[in-house]
Amino acid sequence: MGILRSETMKHGSLVLPGERARHFIDVLGRHANLQFIDMNAHTMRRPYKRFIQRIDELERILRFLYDEIARLGSKVEKNNITNFLEHDDAYQLDKVEEELQRLYEQFVRFRDNNKELLEAKNTAIEEKHVMASAVASLRGE
Repeated sequence: MGILRSETMKHGSLVLPGERARHFIDVLGRHANLQFIDMNAHTMRRPYKRFIQRIDELERILRFLYDEIARLGSKVEKNNITNFLEHDDAYQLDKVEEELQRLYEQFVRFRDNNKELLEAKNTAIEEKHVMASAVASLRGE
């Protein structure tokens, strides 16, 4: 299940003509709370497989970013669907994907840099205590 699902759902089937499917999905997505399940997930006939995989990857990145932001003690504003739908023409999958990938890479770098800095700090503290112990030992304390 996707991370955007938050309400109780009922299962049903919808069969659409392929040539108009995109239009119908857009209309349904704007006016109804639906989650789509790929009925062709286990077959070779999956014309939107690449897009589904890309969106799955974007969901994974969003989960990572939400976790990192929560770990920092901040909150993310979610479920502002009306605002999203009012401005959906401003979003393009390629640009959203590129921006999320950039943010993901930045957060990974920040996390790695923070880890390295903490290790360097701990090493410096350890060296300080070793030196203090050595000085005390040389003074005969």
